[in-house]
Amino acid sequence: MGLKKMPPSFYNLSMLEKPSDGREVLCHPTAWDFADGKDFRIKMCTTVTFENLQTIHHELGHIQYFMQYAHLPYMYRNGGFHEAIGELMSMSMSTPQHLKKVGLMNDAQYTKEDEINFLLKMSLSTVSTLPFHLVNDLWRWRAFRGEYKLEEWNNEYWNLKEKYLGVYAPVERTQDDLDPPSIFHIANDCHRLQKKKHFPFKLLEVLCDAAGHIGPLYTCDIYGSTEAGKKLANVLSLGSSVPWQDALEKISGVRKMSTKPLLKYFEPLKEFLRNEVCLNGDVVGWGPENIQNDICRDSVTL
Repeated sequence: MGLKKMPPSFYNLSMLEKPSDGREVLCHPTAWDFADGKDFRIKMCTTVTFENLQTIHHELGHIQYFMQYAHLPYMYRNGGFHEAIGELMSMSMSTPQHLKKVGLMNDAQYTKEDEINFLLKMSLSTVSTLPFHLVNDLWRWRAFRGEYKLEEWNNEYWNLKEKYLGVYAPVERTQDDLDPPSIFHIANDCHRLQKKKHFPFKLLEVLCDAAGHIGPLYTCDIYGSTEAGKKLANVLSLGSSVPWQDALEKISGVRKMSTKPLLKYFEPLKEFLRNEVCLNGDVVGWGPENIQNDICRDSVTL
């Protein structure tokens, strides 16, 4: 794609396998920028699995981000799209089209069932976590704005959990409890729902257009496209030197997030699940209300 190559130090200094000399290490995959403009590393304990292949691409997305904005003053060496870029890399390499291209998948016929299975697997790592991040965002910002009484902070959190996730506190909670800060994403400001979960789909759509892709969005593979690489490098090189809205506009021409690319990506899965729900008479949602009647009104029987 014409992106920056990994420096020799990346391969020499990264921890890509669990040490066999008895050292105790934290194997959770992370990417590291040593802030000198040339030392970038990954720390993870890889094994030969498809999940690890996805993870290493995700972490390499972070490394590419580090390298692209390394020329900026230190205070701007950050980026609002780090997790989105990681997810973009992982999504693009997961397609059967890419796996065939690099020799990791044979040329056997790709069936409709394979398509649904692929989209369902992708949805479990993207769409299924949207309510979790939404609740974190809603609770955090409503608390900051003073919309909750202090003594009701925890109750309001679990009200959101019930409404958007359909889950309840596993044990009785009181106003003396405060559960949200125990969540890593809230305590470390790592949720950023919009930029993390919507942007990779918008970015994928833009890069696929640049690569001249024809066909459904979920079949796009940007590997090998220098035009897509140029667009990606341009936005990564901005780091945090401009507001994220400016970076989004630079690459896509729009300044607001939209769920349309996400819905476009999963459209075949959405239709499949809608028809399955309607054929089986399943109830969508929880509590006294459900949306079965709405989604089945215009459904198409398989």
